[in-house]
Amino acid sequence: MKVKQLCINSYKPPVQSSNWTQSLFLNLYRCNSQYISRHLHRLKVHNVVKGGQSFIFGEEKVGLAVGVKGSCFNAGGEVARKARSFGFGTVVLSQNELNIKETSQVISGLIQANYKYKQLGDVAQEQQQSDENNDQYSYISDLHVQENVFEDSYFQQLVQLAQIKLYARDLANTRQEGTPQFFVNEVKTLFKDNPNVEIKILEGKQLQESQLNLFYAVGQGSIYEPTLINLTYRGNKDSQQLHALVGKGITFDTGGLHLKSYGNMETMHLDKSGACNVLAAFKGAVDMKLKVNVTVTLGMAENAISNTSYKPSNILKSHKGLTVEINNTDAEGRLVLADCLSWTQSTYNPKSILEISTLTGACAAALGENTGGLFSNNDDLSQEILEIGKELQEPFWRMPVTDEHKDMMKGQFADLCNIGKSKVCGASKAAAFLFNFIDEKTPFAHLDIAGPMDSKADKGIHPPGATGFGTQVLLKYLVNKQE
Repeated sequence: MKVKQLCINSYKPPVQSSNWTQSLFLNLYRCNSQYISRHLHRLKVHNVVKGGQSFIFGEEKVGLAVGVKGSCFNAGGEVARKARSFGFGTVVLSQNELNIKETSQVISGLIQANYKYKQLGDVAQEQQQSDENNDQYSYISDLHVQENVFEDSYFQQLVQLAQIKLYARDLANTRQEGTPQFFVNEVKTLFKDNPNVEIKILEGKQLQESQLNLFYAVGQGSIYEPTLINLTYRGNKDSQQLHALVGKGITFDTGGLHLKSYGNMETMHLDKSGACNVLAAFKGAVDMKLKVNVTVTLGMAENAISNTSYKPSNILKSHKGLTVEINNTDAEGRLVLADCLSWTQSTYNPKSILEISTLTGACAAALGENTGGLFSNNDDLSQEILEIGKELQEPFWRMPVTDEHKDMMKGQFADLCNIGKSKVCGASKAAAFLFNFIDEKTPFAHLDIAGPMDSKADKGIHPPGATGFGTQVLLKYLVNKQE
């Protein structure tokens, strides 16, 4: 089920409760505020529920008092869960002790948690429609906030960032339907009539003809042709400079002939999350009409098994001209990205490049499920990404790429090998491999989101499934690059 986009409206205080029947009136306070006890006394509430990093103070079907402590985003997530547990489709922000920034973060968290991806059968769909007809909602459909909050630019921006993140989740959560051709159709539907967007598509043998042999090899075993999708938006006609985003889009990763084992393949429809996040961020930039020029490259391929699959021991020549020995067919993402990065640079000579991918389990092992890995050749770019991630609760941690890591990726029978000579430091080795395909003078950041790509529980701002982690960081980065 894909939740319809939340409709947000403004109103002028005071609240007229008669305008909103069957609504949940939300009251935000700082934790331990004297107003909370008064509010609870007025509502005759006795139970206290603790959730996440916020505290939820019980409710009747007329109001919810929230004392915010810690993450405002997570507090908003708890509000969304509380509202739907009682079947409210409308939430009205009533009393509010928080400042605009804190309030905006609460609403952003509410939007991000107000989501569920589930493909319902006919009977379940009929029941859901019946529930909504009887004012019993599974998810919030309408939100009303005070006029001064609604008109604030920071609030508007956080709402836009959160909503585009939901689109990234919709894309990443697709299963067997999420083929390379699906994404070709998606971008044509979105942008074919937009004069400010240029679309380039390279499919199948066209990749070989363009010397993207690493990319082609990964997808050659699938019935679905590997496809490079490139989109360019020119929102600043006075500048020729472009910023580039590149995303890994392995639509399903079996591991190839180095087949993944049971327990390690079931979520591999999410191995396209990087490309989904990039496409969503690009859509956000176009929708927001940002005054920035950006080009994005999506490397879409299925790493499948057949009699045409690429094989261990293959030596392939990359778009950049470097040869690569294949030691493991399950280290495929870096091959696709290597050619995409090289092609993007040679085609556009961008001012900066951000690449995002679910690249290594090693990064997840090092940083866990809530933090992404950041690898960069530029300190200023790294600092900017770290600050954006911290602000939007999509945190990254900078990881090293040293000469030792680069040496590990040198090949015995080719310039490079795709897995490295040692089983240690897998995340840094993968990043070191990619650095070979980047002009060292170009500011570059590799974002490894293998850990936070999905959520296994309904907690904080993330329901189960694809998280869209990193989408907001990419879009906020482009917002900052406006001239």
